Amino acid sequence: MKRLFNLLLVTTALLGLLPLAAASDRWETLQAINWVENPTNQRHPGSKGELGPYQFRRDTWRMHTSAPFSQAVERRPADAVAVKHYEYIRRGLQESGIEASPFNIALAWNCGLGGVVGGRVPRVTYRYAEQVNNLVETLKQRPQLALAEKTPQAEASFDVMTPPSSRFAIGEGAPRFFVIGDAPRFVLAN
Repeated sequence: MKRLFNLLLVTTALLGLLPLAAASDRWETLQAINWVENPTNQRHPGSKGELGPYQFRRDTWRMHTSAPFSQAVERRPADAVAVKHYEYIRRGLQESGIEASPFNIALAWNCGLGGVVGGRVPRVTYRYAEQVNNLVETLKQRPQLALAEKTPQAEASFDVMTPPSSRFAIGEGAPRFFVIGDAPRFVLAN
């Protein structure tokens, strides 16, 4: 039985079906992470020194590339490292027996793989993962994006979409994503 499963897995991978499914979730998840991490594409360092569209910390950047950390603000190098980091998290979750869903990947992106595997996730990280997951679900529902993600250009660079509006409504609670018409927005709400 295990032999049959392995043969099926190899055949699926050779036909290119397996990478396409993973790439689809990857594209949507990374786009959502970009929107939550840096919706206005700020180029200055964050409060903990994080940089770029995915708000990499220096140690995370160094895990996946020898390029200077200052390149984290440039879209192409940041996208390349984001894909590597996504795959690192995905493999780590799977090896630990945890589903590599967009929600769980977002948890690990925000608080580290060890926190998710160890079951110690701060409340703020849980809210972050909810935001990312909501965005992923919204991206999956938009047909024009489903077509765009299949192109080599879209997979090579996640820069195919504009970030959500940088306008925020003032209110109680943590930022939450919702859609008004066809334009994504972040709003502070309960």
